[in-house]
Amino acid sequence: MTSTAHTHDRPVGDACPYCGWPDRAEPFQVVSRHGTAAGHTVWTRCGCGSLQMRVVDACGMNVVSRSRPAAGVTSGGVGCGV
Repeated sequence: MTSTAHTHDRPVGDACPYCGWPDRAEPFQVVSRHGTAAGHTVWTRCGCGSLQMRVVDACGMNVVSRSRPAAGVTSGGVGCGV
């Protein structure tokens, strides 16, 4: 997936640092969802391949951890070769 979003236009943490896609936007793939005492822990995969751990509670959704995309994936998206 390629994004034309500019990460410098948003506060840090509001978008994927690898592809610039907004954290609250679709599409993302839900890998697993686990209930907790305070809400849910949701593991998702961004369109660029970055695995994200999201905490969803009464305060909303927050990405608390994120991996790099798999090798060969660039900041322009999967297989773009840039």
